[in-house]
Amino acid sequence: MFFWSHSKQTRKLLFVLIGISVTIGLIPSLFANPDPSDGDIYYIDTVGQNRPRPQQRPHPDLHVPSVPVKQDVTAFTNWSTDKTAYPYIQTTINFVEGHLSFKAFLSDGTEVSYSTRGEHVRYSKCYGDLCIIVSQKNLLGVSNSSTEWEKGHIFGEERYQVAMGHKAALVTSERKLYVYNSYTNHWDTISLEQESLRAFANLHDKVAIITTRRILVMDLPTEMQFEQNLLLRGISQFEMRDGFINFYSGDKLWMFRHQTEAFEEVDLTD
Repeated sequence: MFFWSHSKQTRKLLFVLIGISVTIGLIPSLFANPDPSDGDIYYIDTVGQNRPRPQQRPHPDLHVPSVPVKQDVTAFTNWSTDKTAYPYIQTTINFVEGHLSFKAFLSDGTEVSYSTRGEHVRYSKCYGDLCIIVSQKNLLGVSNSSTEWEKGHIFGEERYQVAMGHKAALVTSERKLYVYNSYTNHWDTISLEQESLRAFANLHDKVAIITTRRILVMDLPTEMQFEQNLLLRGISQFEMRDGFINFYSGDKLWMFRHQTEAFEEVDLTD
């Protein structure tokens, strides 16, 4: 009787010890994080089972920018339709970017250098007879008729649009137009007051500029400018030719004649 009682107590003690061991083994799982979005990243495989995938981290030697770089210099697109039949244009000037410098090579073989030390080049292009550079501090232009890079100063503008012609180039901000003249190697500055640019074109020695308020025609060799007020009308399309430039606005046409250097108003309903 004593042996049976002792065996029974032994069996009870054994059951208690087994229960304690099982409980201790389950404690870590009670504090585990069931949320797959916190910690490991889970994905669904082809058989529909969740499997943990370690989170990808960039290599410490790789530079990953935290903010995407903004493109602050873009190509300008005309709002008014340009019907000009442009001839084939050959680029007769080019430049090479060196260490903190740009070297322009003119059509006669002349080399013209510019140091970019202390400047960040944001845009550069050659087309026709000229090259331009836009940095955070300056506008630069060089042409086949120049002996040095011509500097045009900019004042605090952050975003620009650029339009290239074979004899002239345009850099425009919200407040100003900067026109590079390859004949005179000079930058002209035109203020935009309560108006915005709508079109830019260059054929031979003439430049046409259309804004919401006026038309400007520039003669590049003489640097003369001719202006026509649009009288609150918009130009739908224009066309540059060797002897004249036509600007169409509904039933009205403004024709600029190169010979007379004047605008003529034509009523198309007659």
